[in-house]
Amino acid sequence: MQFSPYHIGTMSLKNRWIMLAAHTGFAEGTALGERDYAFYEERAKGGAAAVTMVLAVNEDGALKGMYQGGTLEEDSLRILADKVHQYDCRLIVQLFHCGRNESGKHHEGKALLAPSAVASPIFRTEPREMTEAELEETKEAFAKTAALCRKCGADAVEISVSAGYLLSEFLSPLTNLRKDCYGYEKDQGMTYPLEVLAAVRQAVDDLPMLVKVSGAQMLDGGYDLTNTVVFCRKAREWADAFTVTGGWHESPVEQISYFVEKGAYGPFAAAVRKYTELPVIACNRIQDEETAERLLEEGVCDLVGSARAFLADPHFVEKLEKKEIYNPCQGCNHCIADVLKGKELKCAFCPETGREYMENQRRKIATRKEVLVIGGGPAGMYAAKKAAERGFKTTLVCQEAALGGQLKLAKLPPHKEDLGRFVSWLEQELERLEVNVLLGQKADVSFVMEKKPYLTVIATGSKPLFPQLEGLEREDASLAQEVLAMTEEEMSVFGQGQTILIGGGSLGMETAAYLMAKVPEAKIKILEQGSKMGKDLGALARPLLRELKQAGVQLMADSKAVSVSEKKVFISLAGQTFFVQADHIITAVGSEAAPEPEIAMALMDERLSYAVVGDADHPADVGEGLESVFSLFSRFYLA
Repeated sequence: MQFSPYHIGTMSLKNRWIMLAAHTGFAEGTALGERDYAFYEERAKGGAAAVTMVLAVNEDGALKGMYQGGTLEEDSLRILADKVHQYDCRLIVQLFHCGRNESGKHHEGKALLAPSAVASPIFRTEPREMTEAELEETKEAFAKTAALCRKCGADAVEISVSAGYLLSEFLSPLTNLRKDCYGYEKDQGMTYPLEVLAAVRQAVDDLPMLVKVSGAQMLDGGYDLTNTVVFCRKAREWADAFTVTGGWHESPVEQISYFVEKGAYGPFAAAVRKYTELPVIACNRIQDEETAERLLEEGVCDLVGSARAFLADPHFVEKLEKKEIYNPCQGCNHCIADVLKGKELKCAFCPETGREYMENQRRKIATRKEVLVIGGGPAGMYAAKKAAERGFKTTLVCQEAALGGQLKLAKLPPHKEDLGRFVSWLEQELERLEVNVLLGQKADVSFVMEKKPYLTVIATGSKPLFPQLEGLEREDASLAQEVLAMTEEEMSVFGQGQTILIGGGSLGMETAAYLMAKVPEAKIKILEQGSKMGKDLGALARPLLRELKQAGVQLMADSKAVSVSEKKVFISLAGQTFFVQADHIITAVGSEAAPEPEIAMALMDERLSYAVVGDADHPADVGEGLESVFSLFSRFYLA
């Protein structure tokens, strides 16, 4: 069903895949530019039935780096519409107002406006309660911006009443404390959002109008699915379709990360569809053919929407239809974390996202000059891909028998399996680009000097650190990486006695999760010398910590391991020394770069160009490693 046509009002769609709204942060003036055009055009070219851009209705409602309806140059929006229309793709413009959901620092010192003076738990900036005059002005701004979209060739508008932004704030008793006609006690706060919908409908006439709603607020005391259905039934008078997402950004329940099952919030869409009898676009973790087809065939929705799948691979839909491997969204949340921090949109696993205009300026040049890439991890594979795309004759040398580097282990903990699909996609890309891949080959100095390549990229990764603790010998402990590589029979030893895992970062926590999944009877204590577990995971630490606690793992922060003796690990805690029983010890205390200095020195002696990328330069996450490669090949190419 996902590749069959559909209609929403007067808007015809070639398939059922909608690229949802994503704030890019690209705005630098009052006109869309080449960066914006290239970003949306690439996704239109890649098979989306429609792409959605975000447009703030006025300055008060704009996030940092967001275009505004009151100042946007009309011709630039017309150009965007024309560009996406070339590919039988439709342009939807989401009309947006941030309400309280923005950083005061990013709002250039201006007060945030909201139904009531209740601060967001994310940004913690208290907004100012909107006056009746400001409410009227904002309503007019929605209508005027909608009229602009119609005038400039947009195929539909979408009104944002979701995620904790302005209009959805009226619907919640937690954020709407007003005592006037727009307060929550008056029709559960629906009055003002419905007035906005009516004003927009009048402004756009028969142009299709979508309404984006959160299925439930997912906060104690907030609105639920029943409230959302009631609102949508009232909104039917003006709406042509609904886009149904999960909860709010500040909800303690995961919304879009890899901890959420694919298509998990489909039931919200199904309820809205059932009780409104209007077309519905389902959202949240719909990023593969199987999930989309299941939701459509079961009648959960009429269309499926994703933003992040199109960030990871702009040609995602085209590849689905052709049964080709694509770069899958990892659900790592780096994209939304950056946006919430006021940074530009980017994808950790696709550095080209937002830089399509730069890539379009690169010419592939036929050359016999060779690029040699040493290392078969993600940075090395991506470096070989970029070199081949630039036109270089490219060889990748991998000492191991298979490509993937540390991702071969990183994909093993719960929820991380899509990392394996990322490696498979890179392998396919190397084959497509005719990269010469040498597996099980050691690239030493003599090997490199025999080739004398035009450029050598050293992507040899990193190696685990072993903690220097009094009494701890290497044979007394297992590295986290060694545990991940064990067979289930080898891991069974952890089912007896107490296991102490030293290191409470992402590696330690994910190793514990993997071990508990394989050996549920294991007893694990994680020691972290810092004050916070999973600091490098950011917001993703919360659901992982919850899972570990539910599995019975004991978490001990501010606990520095200082020595080991006779199956005891001594720790410093609050200035006191204690010990914990340790029948088994696992260490996950970080890594250090392994950059092959002998090769670098030999290349310098011969005055041959080289670059060190990824973990071989300094240990970091996959995204930073890929970014270092993209940066290299943005500077380095034949003219």
